[in-house]
Amino acid sequence: MASNVVHGRESIAYLSTSSGSTSFGTEIGYVENISIDVSRDVSELPKLNSNSIEYIEGLISGTVSANGHFRVGDTTVHKIMNRFAILEIDDTSSTSRDAIQDGDLYIHSIVKPIDTAATSDEINGAKYVIPVLSNGFSVNMDAGSPVGWTYSGTQNGDLLYVESTSTGRGIPKK
Repeated sequence: MASNVVHGRESIAYLSTSSGSTSFGTEIGYVENISIDVSRDVSELPKLNSNSIEYIEGLISGTVSANGHFRVGDTTVHKIMNRFAILEIDDTSSTSRDAIQDGDLYIHSIVKPIDTAATSDEINGAKYVIPVLSNGFSVNMDAGSPVGWTYSGTQNGDLLYVESTSTGRGIPKK
């Protein structure tokens, strides 16, 4: 019996600045890991004449964290940096600067790209689309290792999970 378990080495992370599941933006280079931590608000309902507390579930929220290594000249890194810093990509003048941008970022966490060779699979690809606020970005410099980055952001809206055999659903081919 074949296993449907997916190895992490098949995963890919993309970043976009527009919503929607049909495109996946630009690959974030050198990502080591992504983790999605989702939970629901819980409200306590104490009652008179009762020995137990009851709870009701509320809205869903979560955080996304990722880390990797910097690639100088990478347009995806530019999009992330432009949420926190004035962007200057001209080495001859300081007059062409992009002001700090506002707005959500969308991380497209490709769990499994579509494997066109595995036509017997019922579902060939899967991904998450996570709208995140642009908070919690840091650059890590250490003399003994490559320059890295860490991102820990807040989910901002509904998390979308897609399984499909179609690249039209924003899942790239393997």
